[in-house]
Amino acid sequence: NTAGPGMMRTLYTSSYQFIQTDDYLMIMVEMVHDARIIPLFNNSQIAKNNHRPSALNQWLGDSVGWFEDETLVVETKHINPLQMSQSTIPISPNGKIIERFSRLSEDEIVYEFTVDDSSLYSQPWTSELSFYPLEGRIYEYACHEGNYSMPGILAGARRLERERASNQ
Repeated sequence: NTAGPGMMRTLYTSSYQFIQTDDYLMIMVEMVHDARIIPLFNNSQIAKNNHRPSALNQWLGDSVGWFEDETLVVETKHINPLQMSQSTIPISPNGKIIERFSRLSEDEIVYEFTVDDSSLYSQPWTSELSFYPLEGRIYEYACHEGNYSMPGILAGARRLERERASNQ
């Protein structure tokens, strides 16, 4: 659930890639390669009028975005309860999360999100962190610990290599 809304870093593989066009923002996170594709609108009223119906329940919720001066604001509603049940940010089906992305400098984006859910919290609450450029690459997310077939796969590949070498 590191793709958000409410993007909280993990102990490892917590790199994010942001790609913005005129009409969309895509946020791809290294952990499990979740991707959010957020449509961008000219202002908050148009954006909020373009939320999908709650029956179209997407995994990461229904996000819409707009700019307020130099800050990108993203509002997410209808967050899938299954996704949020495993999140560090519990929210009910009636709650919403407002995210703000502000470019502080050439190499820092200040990220702030506010959780507004009167079903679970006595008042809205906010968290803030910064994103910095990645030093290196985003790699495939894959776990191999406990993969007991790996020795067999590698042994089979080495045997094929030996057979090919002896037939030449």
